[in-house]
Amino acid sequence: MTTTPHHRVPEAEALFNPAFGAYLLASSVHAAVKKVEGPLPWPSAFLVLPLVLPEDTRRSLPGKSTVTLMAWAHANPRHQAAFAERAAALTDYTRASLRTALRHQAIGTSPQGLTCPRAPKPSSQAPGEEVAECARAAVLVGRWLATTDPARAFTVLGVRP
Repeated sequence: MTTTPHHRVPEAEALFNPAFGAYLLASSVHAAVKKVEGPLPWPSAFLVLPLVLPEDTRRSLPGKSTVTLMAWAHANPRHQAAFAERAAALTDYTRASLRTALRHQAIGTSPQGLTCPRAPKPSSQAPGEEVAECARAAVLVGRWLATTDPARAFTVLGVRP
């Protein structure tokens, strides 16, 4: 990662810690695997952190997965419009987080995609409310992505895979 002024702020350093990203990705993959009893496609992992980390986007997510990703995107055009730029900005961080998760076996791989060999700590055990919010959002996004074709999810969010 490059060292830019916002990375020197302690909150930003904590938020963009690859271990934290790995936890969020593991939470999302675990939720997806439970939902469909199969792996989460690799490309979908790159949609998780841009939906979960920005506070304004995270706070606009519904409390339950009964609202689909498509319905949420349609109801939130401002977030949908900003998503492609955010996803591009977080690509390197997502890669670093995936490497960390794989290295520590928080996420596994199969020919069909990403698996979760063990359940991550639940959001109720998170060390703070913002971490818990991020974890809950990651679970929701994982459930969404489990039932959404990756190409369609990328298209709905305005990103070219």
